[in-house]
Amino acid sequence: MNDVRHIDAAERLIRVLDALGIAYALGGSLASSIYGMRRFTQDADITVKPFLPVADKFFDMVKDEFYISEEAIQEALRSHGSFNLIHFETSFKIDLFVQGPSEFEQQLLIRSRRVKLTDTASREVCVVSPEDIVLLKLRWFRDTGGTSERQWGDVMGVLGVQGDALDYEYLTGRARKLGLDELLDRATAEAQA
Repeated sequence: MNDVRHIDAAERLIRVLDALGIAYALGGSLASSIYGMRRFTQDADITVKPFLPVADKFFDMVKDEFYISEEAIQEALRSHGSFNLIHFETSFKIDLFVQGPSEFEQQLLIRSRRVKLTDTASREVCVVSPEDIVLLKLRWFRDTGGTSERQWGDVMGVLGVQGDALDYEYLTGRARKLGLDELLDRATAEAQA
């Protein structure tokens, strides 16, 4: 998958989220690598529930191990935006996305699954479901002009590996609501070819 030190950096941050009771789901290329084709990535994406009451504690618990901006945390919590942390030891970047109010964003955490990031990992972490990672990757692909071969490749990897194990009723219904139905149809046809 990725450099073991990068996985360790992500797991260190996840331990802080768990310690503070902050609900989360790992997404991005790490999630698509778990469900599909493995590929190297230089960052991790994690969706978190808003955590304003423990924001100061969160900052205090990570500031010695990660570069982080206290102002960026506060702004992301106010706007349901994102902020990043950079692990000092490895320079691995982790983007935290504060969950917004949309039905889809709410589902990301509800539908997440507990899985091990590596075969040797000692614990499971919450990861966005394979259906939702397909939708997130398709949305990113669409929103960046349909030119990201990495995003499309990640979608194809998840569709190819997961196959009939995917909940296609949920996937197609949610794709329609997000305006991604044509892209999903194209991806599904390509994966089955």
